[in-house]
Amino acid sequence: MFLPDPTKPPTPTEYAVIAWVIAGALIVFGIVALVFAFRAPPDKHEIAIGLEHYGLWSLGLGIGIIGIYWLVRRITD
Repeated sequence: MFLPDPTKPPTPTEYAVIAWVIAGALIVFGIVALVFAFRAPPDKHEIAIGLEHYGLWSLGLGIGIIGIYWLVRRITD
């Protein structure tokens, strides 16, 4: 797939939008996965455990991205 070179480098605001969208999506997916994992029927226990694991990792990554973004903004400003 060919992508043309950008005409200008991304601004800090564009990086902020990317960070917030990715972090927000991970947090939303994590919450949804945890809700489905806790509401799973007992006969699907193994799937619920995997979904809970996925949800916790998604939440952790989303919060981690927000933390790293905050730290980078704090250091560079």
